[in-house]
Amino acid sequence: MKEIYDVVIIGSGFGGAVTACRLAQAGRSVCILERGRRWDKKDFPRTIGQVSKSFWDDKNFGLLDYRVFKKIDVIQASGVGGGSLVYFNVHERARKEIFEQPEWAAGIKRDTLDPFYDRAKEMLEAKPLTPPPGNYDFPGRTKALLDGASKLGRNPRLMDIAVYTGEPRNNPHSGMPQEPCVYCGNCMLGCQVHAKNTLDLNYIPVAEKNGAEVYPLHRVVKIEPLNSGGYRVHFKHFHTENKDEFDEGSVCGRKVIVSAGSLGSTELLLQCRDKHKSLPDLSQMLGKRFSGNGDFLLAGTFDVNRDVDPGCGPSITAGFDCSTEKNKIFLQDLGYPDPFLWYLESALPLPGRWHNIKMFLKIYVLRILGLSKASAYSVGMDKLFSGGITTRYLPYLGMGTDAADGKMSLSDGNIDIDWNHKRSLEMFREMESELERLSEKLDGNYKTSLLWMFPIKKLLTAHPLGGCVMGEDAASGVVNEFGEVWNYPDLYVADASIIPTALAINPSATIAALSERIARHIVNTDVSAAEKIAA
Repeated sequence: MKEIYDVVIIGSGFGGAVTACRLAQAGRSVCILERGRRWDKKDFPRTIGQVSKSFWDDKNFGLLDYRVFKKIDVIQASGVGGGSLVYFNVHERARKEIFEQPEWAAGIKRDTLDPFYDRAKEMLEAKPLTPPPGNYDFPGRTKALLDGASKLGRNPRLMDIAVYTGEPRNNPHSGMPQEPCVYCGNCMLGCQVHAKNTLDLNYIPVAEKNGAEVYPLHRVVKIEPLNSGGYRVHFKHFHTENKDEFDEGSVCGRKVIVSAGSLGSTELLLQCRDKHKSLPDLSQMLGKRFSGNGDFLLAGTFDVNRDVDPGCGPSITAGFDCSTEKNKIFLQDLGYPDPFLWYLESALPLPGRWHNIKMFLKIYVLRILGLSKASAYSVGMDKLFSGGITTRYLPYLGMGTDAADGKMSLSDGNIDIDWNHKRSLEMFREMESELERLSEKLDGNYKTSLLWMFPIKKLLTAHPLGGCVMGEDAASGVVNEFGEVWNYPDLYVADASIIPTALAINPSATIAALSERIARHIVNTDVSAAEKIAA
């Protein structure tokens, strides 16, 4: 690691990877500090035992980081590639009406972002699902959602997803071997065939080819301005899986981009302002306008009128808009990894399963005693694997325009979220009403999320937004429309934290587009400054 870089980037998700790539391509020296490890496809968890050890905690550098707060839980990722390692592949643009809301900076409109959406979509090769070569068809849950939504009079469609389904190849950006999707459904646990176009297959390797340096297991703890300009970034460098063993160090950047995600970036900047006092003039808006993107997870329809096998196929494939007069709402099919489905099957004591186990034992014992004419090839083995719930279980992901009125703050030095569903309750009621109607069209029984049931009444989000939102000045936001922090020139934020409202759609495409725009701005303003000096 050098002592100073043109740009130091904190985090390697959709904000950090995009800005690192474009700035490195523009000839800037770039250093990426990532708190997580670099994952190889063979390292991703697959068994229930491996999954149990894959969560981030005080000792373990896990792939999944699950945070529990009073009224909302957050699931996010850790590793080189950030959220792309575990997200559900969807790459969709937010509706133009979203950007018309007054919370957005005046310079951000859908038309403004469209060229940058285009760049990101091309890089990630996002498009609707085409079944892979062989005897693959569209997954059962894809067909079920399209059919049910059509019967509702909606206009369902296949989602743009960053999943490769062609013949085996070398990725055009990284050169890494890619196999087509094998419908394993384990997108949430990392893709072991590299069919998923995660950031470590495109933006990050392109950045590295252009000289960017990536440093995993480097957790940033403080940012402080330098008298000569730029910033010193302090970090802990962990050498092993033991978080008690680390070295402290620092690196300087003429520019610094914070891209640690909604929770991570907000936590770091709050610590710099309120704990370390190294950035005391950060806006009082810091930590405000937290949104869960209206995410509604863990709900689904049981006993639908066909086999859907939710673990088969890319985790999200189709969806439809069911917005109302007051709220934007979008619903999608959802698949869970096999270890989660096997756990669900074993954890629920279903009467049908016990009945089938007894039938199997009866046939098996009678066969042993020579009292049964049942086939020696099966002896009722099929009974052991029937009578469960997941074969005809269709899970959903709902997203909508929640009130984005949460607040993040420090509690004992760590991030905490004060969020309440009251101002968003009408939207969630409208969403569930649509899910109930959809379930009826599929002849199934709708069940809400266990977390949402009375008296718990809390949610789980995979798309935390806000905390370092953009605004026209320091009174209305933490950063300007180009992600530059008010009162701190050359300090930027580029990730989900700058988004000031719910998007009511998967946010990765919007984060990437905003980051593409921020990188273009940095390059253009640097060029302008150099031209002025030369003149």
